[in-house]
Amino acid sequence: MNPRFALLALLSLPLAACDEAAMADLRRGIGMEAEETQPEDPAKPRPPAVSPLEVPIETSTAEAKLAVNADAETLNTAAFVARGNEPFWSVEVSGNTAIYKTPENQGGRKINVSRLTFAQGVEYVGTMDGLVFKVSFRGADCTDSMSGEKFPMSASLTVRGRTHNGCAMPASSASAEPQG
Repeated sequence: MNPRFALLALLSLPLAACDEAAMADLRRGIGMEAEETQPEDPAKPRPPAVSPLEVPIETSTAEAKLAVNADAETLNTAAFVARGNEPFWSVEVSGNTAIYKTPENQGGRKINVSRLTFAQGVEYVGTMDGLVFKVSFRGADCTDSMSGEKFPMSASLTVRGRTHNGCAMPASSASAEPQG
């Protein structure tokens, strides 16, 4: 047997045991580039299935459940009025402004907010006194806990680290009476 063939066989034996990554590095090292793979088309944007403030957005390799649609009742509403009891509060939201009112501040406090849409509704998020200010609107019917009045939406207000539940309606309906 020719000594050159024996040497070649001995040199290729360790290479056969290498993994794919090492082989790719070897190919690049000797000038044999692998074909470039084309990236996949980017995914189309969709609203998150839940509020990112309630459940942190996770990035993983597991396949995510897709949100079929955002809630049409809240998605198609541009301005809201919400109120709650114990403690008493109300919030009026239109555009990028929320006006937060309490019995102690009946004139209200303006807060700059951003609108986020998710599968179960919409929420407006901003900061007040350096803390998260968030009001969420969902298309679920709501009954006022003190008066028994019915509203077409529910609301949740997070202010100064505390969350309060209440009822809501589109702002255009605010001058009308709640459903009863």
